[in-house]
Amino acid sequence: MIASIVRLLRIVFRERLVELKPGIRYSATLDLSKVRPGMHELDVRNWLMTMGFSPTAKPDVWKAYEQHLSRLPKASILRAEKL
Repeated sequence: MIASIVRLLRIVFRERLVELKPGIRYSATLDLSKVRPGMHELDVRNWLMTMGFSPTAKPDVWKAYEQHLSRLPKASILRAEKL
């Protein structure tokens, strides 16, 4: 009984890869250290803006279309929500 509950909790809370659909604008939480490893955070922010990302008032949250997000490493996208 306990083993089945533990298994269910693992299934519910396991990490899921973010699935992006074409043509949709997303609000994405990014891990800036994984976007461009070895670069300073301000340089990464500047690079994201030149690539078409829009910053928001929340830290590390950016707005972008799927085509822009697909250029980033998958591990750098922590969360993505449709706008």
